[in-house]
Amino acid sequence: MSDENQRDSFEEATQAGQRGLLGEFLGFMKDNAKWWLTPFLIVFAILAVVVILGSTGAAPFIYTLF
Repeated sequence: MSDENQRDSFEEATQAGQRGLLGEFLGFMKDNAKWWLTPFLIVFAILAVVVILGSTGAAPFIYTLF
């Protein structure tokens, strides 16, 4: 790749809008075909919601689910 092409691709990359953490992670999963991570992420998200709700007034209702 010539210096001019390399400089152009770098400039194009800097002009692109910044993505957030979730956007970066989804891009990583798409580019690297890591879709098998999706069930793990869903389970971790559900677990995080349960832990957060466990410290609120909703805790008695959560404990009856288990």
